[in-house]
Amino acid sequence: MNLQGILLLVPGAFFAPIIHEFIKARISAALGDPTPKKNGFLTLNPFKYFEPIGFFLLLFFHVGWGRPVPTSPFYYKNKRQGVLLVHGVPMLVNLILGMVAIFLVNILSISGIPGNILYGFGLLSIRLAVFNLFPIAPLAMNKIVQIYSSPSTAMWFNNYEKPLQIVLFLLLLFGIVGLIVGSVSSIFIFAVSI
Repeated sequence: MNLQGILLLVPGAFFAPIIHEFIKARISAALGDPTPKKNGFLTLNPFKYFEPIGFFLLLFFHVGWGRPVPTSPFYYKNKRQGVLLVHGVPMLVNLILGMVAIFLVNILSISGIPGNILYGFGLLSIRLAVFNLFPIAPLAMNKIVQIYSSPSTAMWFNNYEKPLQIVLFLLLLFGIVGLIVGSVSSIFIFAVSI
């Protein structure tokens, strides 16, 4: 990828994970959790949600993350439902925003209007949503799997959290994670292509 291509992805790499974490903080707070507010995450300041390593990984490897918002499910009236909303809705929003952005780019291209930055945002939003489907901490699906699984399975994920993270990082470096995420993401991109 050339420098121009990288620069076109910067807005997407910056805003896609910020949107994800901002929504996560808002939903958790709305469900009665004071943790995001105590840690200063109920703010519109985008740099509060910015995480440099996740940003650069998203920019160059197209899989990454924002600064994880701390949440506590013990404050939710319905713990399972709360965890599903807090961690599932941000993924869904990233996916929907990404698909809408790609769709708009296709509409603009018919009129001869370039939408490279918008396409970059759409691509990275979709890939961020798909990447979070890996059930490994601190990714969103890990929290959902643990809350809906048996106590023994949840304990297994806790006991092997670090080894699983190392495996994920190695698969990321060797491009396997990117290949999986890219393949799944292409399905959603194709779905809104005209």
